[in-house]
Amino acid sequence: MKKLTAVILILLSLFCLCSCKAGDINLGIYAPYWNFWNYSAASSFTYSASEITEVNVIWVGGTIDVVSSKKSELSVTENSEDLADDAKMHYIVKDGKLTIHYTKALYREDVDASKKHLRIEIPEGIELDIDSVNAFVKIDEMALGEIKITNVSGNIEFGNLAASKVKIENVDGSVVADEIVADEFSSDSVSGALSISKISANKVKVQTVSGKTTLGLAKKSKVDISGVSGEVELYVDEKLGAMVKFSTMSGKFSSDKPHTTGEIYTFGLGEIEIDVETVSGNLKIY
Repeated sequence: MKKLTAVILILLSLFCLCSCKAGDINLGIYAPYWNFWNYSAASSFTYSASEITEVNVIWVGGTIDVVSSKKSELSVTENSEDLADDAKMHYIVKDGKLTIHYTKALYREDVDASKKHLRIEIPEGIELDIDSVNAFVKIDEMALGEIKITNVSGNIEFGNLAASKVKIENVDGSVVADEIVADEFSSDSVSGALSISKISANKVKVQTVSGKTTLGLAKKSKVDISGVSGEVELYVDEKLGAMVKFSTMSGKFSSDKPHTTGEIYTFGLGEIEIDVETVSGNLKIY
């Protein structure tokens, strides 16, 4: 829980540094960032896929739509033609890293978030890092190296995602995915639901304060889930089975699937190792 508390503080700090929001208008001063004088302002630009190994997006409001592409020249666009240059996205490519900011550093004017819908094409296999506040993040079918999303007050939606490592830190927003394939998957959340229809990962780690966790476990793996008051529902592949340890103060365990009881609940072959710890959240195995 100490780690989760630290994550909460980091996310709230990101929220305070970036901006405040009222309706569709972002208010306040946008955060400073290093080397801002070398950034370019644009409503759209193109870049060479072969020059990029990492993409970092820092965004406040609107949407972030990430699309995979195998083209040699890739595009980034936002619908900000009517905004002043300082209010448009600012970007830089340096040492194989593409960095995109919401506006110019220390921008002091109001920004119409409806004009900040970002669409970014990225090559397969790169690292993707998104830091966002008040934004809806959508990532369709994609294969990446590593992906990290830090989000405050916004939802995250995945289609079919494959990556070596997936890390999500989220406050006050839901995370929904059709399928995730990864070596490692981790999620730290406060007041937000996590729902993945199918997850195939060697290691799965989830920490939550008050959000429901729903996972479809489809691979032999180690699954570690800890929470305070959120419900946990796990769908276990019948061919694999699971060994489940459940520690709780007032939560309840339930399952309609055949299993042995005791300190460890065993389902079928028991190949998925599951450890769930809650304060008052219930655990149900399907």
